[in-house]
Amino acid sequence: MLLPRPQPVYPPDLPIAELRTAELVPVACTRLWVMALREPEVGHPSWQGGLEAAGIAKLGVPALDALLRIVATTARRSLDVRCMRCAHLGADEAALLQMLSLLQSRREAQAGAILADWLPRAAARLALGPAEGFARALALGGLDLPLRHAQAATIHRLAPTAHADRGLSLVQ
Repeated sequence: MLLPRPQPVYPPDLPIAELRTAELVPVACTRLWVMALREPEVGHPSWQGGLEAAGIAKLGVPALDALLRIVATTARRSLDVRCMRCAHLGADEAALLQMLSLLQSRREAQAGAILADWLPRAAARLALGPAEGFARALALGGLDLPLRHAQAATIHRLAPTAHADRGLSLVQ
């Protein structure tokens, strides 16, 4: 039995500037990987460069490449991966970060539910191995993704004077 997809933990269109280094590396590498696929004739920077700089290329490059190849060839829909110049996080980029964070926290079933939202069941099972490998490579390189919470994403979306629950309004 598959778990339902976890609630998003990143607010929609979160500014990239609010991400930590551990979050920026997978997003930048994914964006560059996708750009090379979309525009192979254009000379884009190497997507492997960030992983090499972090000292995790040996494990991280094959894992991320395998994950993204499975996703690119079997996704049920076009995923929201933005260009390098975009200053905001795409919804599926956020889901990728959430999935990697869950894997680093050994929550494979929840991470698998994110993959199952993108991919047919068999492809999601195949993609889980490379996703785990990439999450592990990031952790070995000291790139521990924060375990964000869905409630924080909800609060972030509210107006500065609004409060998600009565307890927060009482604190103010």
